[in-house]
Amino acid sequence: MEIRLAQHSGFCFGVKRAIQIALDAADKDKPIYTLGPLIHNPQSVQNLEQHGILMVDKADDLHNSTVIIRSHGITLQDREMLERNGNKLIDATCPFVGKAQDHVRSLCQEGYPVIIMGDKSHPEVIAMLSYCKGEILVLNGVDELPEKIWNKLGLLSQTTKNMADLQKLVHALVPKVKELRLFNTICTATSLRQEASVELAARSDQMIVIGGKNSSNTRMLAALCSEITPTIHIETAEELEAGMLSDRVRIGLTAGASTPDYLIVEVFNKINELTGNRTTVTSVEDIPVNKEESC
Repeated sequence: MEIRLAQHSGFCFGVKRAIQIALDAADKDKPIYTLGPLIHNPQSVQNLEQHGILMVDKADDLHNSTVIIRSHGITLQDREMLERNGNKLIDATCPFVGKAQDHVRSLCQEGYPVIIMGDKSHPEVIAMLSYCKGEILVLNGVDELPEKIWNKLGLLSQTTKNMADLQKLVHALVPKVKELRLFNTICTATSLRQEASVELAARSDQMIVIGGKNSSNTRMLAALCSEITPTIHIETAEELEAGMLSDRVRIGLTAGASTPDYLIVEVFNKINELTGNRTTVTSVEDIPVNKEESC
């Protein structure tokens, strides 16, 4: 049996940055809080709790505390409430997400109706919406595009969406818009992980995608891989059973941008345990990496 890891897997820059900001803050002051999960990985959120970094769901529950702004950002209304309640804010918003928020604000201030390609229930999109007081629409893809003509229009995407879907939307909008202002806000880490995962899936009998079930970028990896080869999306090694891997010769692993290395290592070792292989690794660097990138 061959097990290979997609070259671009696991923590991205924005997630590493957010975790380090939170841990540095916890070294100076405890407890500290995040409004919603700092990142979309339940196991990482549980680990942060052990460092005195606690999650709350509502901004009005926090008063005179140290609050980390999560990697997906928060709404302007929640930020203003936290400030009114005397909280000290430490911003760990992913720079790619922050740039997307800036684009929404500038487009709306300049009078552009705005379309965001994204999931309207995702916290990143909810935060982006709060930066616009004008006409703004969220849609998942070209199939949701309304029958409408615009004189001018601003277009951007949730950072974890798929580039091909954004290109399809642009193609469909061009005949409907006299002036289209596009900001490509899909982050580099997202594109690299998708490209590497798709390439590995094409050469695998089974793909296993590791990461939070609440993680948009991880769910996208699972969806893309499942179009190519049988794919399982798991959060932890405990979800694996021997029957899932029967008759699989080439197994590909990939992981979302919020997935810590230790979870990837545990999955690799569990596969070997279930299949009778003796190889055990202690570091993600010891896992054979697929290096034949399509990009």
